[in-house]
Parts: sequence; structure tokens; C-alpha cells
Amino acid sequence: MELGLRETVAKLVALQTIDDEGRSFHEERDGLQAKIVRLKELLGLMEEALAEKRMKLDEASRWYREKDGELKVDQEKVAKAKTRLQAVTKNKEYMAMQKEIESLRKANLAREEEILKLVQAMDEFKASIASEEAKIAELKSEVETEEASNATRLEELEGLIEGINSRKREVEKGLKPALVSRYRRIFNARDGRAILPVTGSSCPGCNYACPPQQIVRLRKGLTIETCRYCSRMLYWLELPTPDDDEEDA
Repeated sequence: MELGLRETVAKLVALQTIDDEGRSFHEERDGLQAKIVRLKELLGLMEEALAEKRMKLDEASRWYREKDGELKVDQEKVAKAKTRLQAVTKNKEYMAMQKEIESLRKANLAREEEILKLVQAMDEFKASIASEEAKIAELKSEVETEEASNATRLEELEGLIEGINSRKREVEKGLKPALVSRYRRIFNARDGRAILPVTGSSCPGCNYACPPQQIVRLRKGLTIETCRYCSRMLYWLELPTPDDDEEDA
């Protein structure tokens, strides 16, 4: 059997009341879940940054090994050149050998300075990585603590929300699906306030003035009206009873 206007309004108002009850449960649950999500996102970013630092340290280590190998080869060249120098008897050849050794020595000094700077940078990188690892370990512990401490409350909230949803499904029985869809659409678009009672001459949701003809229809309880500005459903707070209609007639 199709519901009358009073019954339809009563069900919509009951639906709004139940949604209002559930609002705090949804907000608390969403807040707890959002906090954990934010922490995990931050953790992910920190782990990505740490992985990049480790990759750069690996590259620096490879470069260090390469340059250190080159330095050892050049040091051996210097040692061999000095050995050969001892056997040189001609002055011109001796001067040429000394010049070669000096050139190698200067090149080795420059390479040693370069390697020293690299080692210092690597030490700083290692310290930075160790610091990041400690921060990540601390954040992981915080995430685990948050999940553990909130698990019970989240389970309670899910139960309360399911109870709210069950009550809503019961109230929605008898209402036209199109009307329920309209209610939900307005509810989601208008900060959870889909149907409101009118007691004066304006919509209580947006304070937009209702046309006089609309107020007349609301007072007579002829229809569920819609605010022309915010699209919320409107009803007169005190709908006329059938006896009132007969007296008006």
C-alpha cells in the first residue's frame, strides 16, 4: 500500500534522525582510519627516500672502489718508476724520469683528495641513512601501536554503523526507491541534511526565502517541497491532521 504524505514525511524524518545519530560514528571511524592511512603514506614516502639514498650510496661506493683501484695502479707506477730511476746513468734520461714521477705523484695527490672528499660524503650519507632508518623504525612502531589500539574501537564503530544501517533499511521499507535515492543524493551533497522542517518563511538549511505559494502548500501539507536554492526537501513542522482539513473545508 502506498504511503500517505504524513507517513512518508515521518519516515524521511526518521531516516534523517538515524543518519544524524550515525554521523558521529562515521566521523570517528573515518578519522581513525584516515590517521592510520596518513601515517602509512608518510612511512611509504620515507621508505622511498631511504631507498634512493641507499642507491646513491651504492653508486658512490662503486665509484670509490673504481678510483681507489686507479690510485693503487698509479702508486705502483710511481714505485716502479723510482726503481728504474736508480738504474738510470744518463742525466737527460734521469731528468725525464723524475719529471714523469713528479707528474704521477701530483696526479695521485689530486686523486687522493678526491677520494677523501668522497669518503667524507659517504660517511655523511651513512649517518643520514642510519638516522632515517631510526625514524622509519619509530614510525612503523607508531603505526603498529595505532592499529592495535584502534582495532577494538574500530570494530565497535563498525558494529554501531551496521546497526544504524539496519535501522535505516527498516525505515526505508515502504518508501519509493526514487525518493530514497533523492534523499541520499541530497544528504551527500548538503552536509548530511536532506529534509528539514519549515516554521517560518525560509528554508532552515540555507535561509533562502520560500515563495508565498510554496509556504501555502507546505502549511496545507499537500506535498513535500524542495528548496529552490539548496534542493533540500522541506515539510511544515506541524502538518495538518485530517480533522483540520475537514474544518477548513
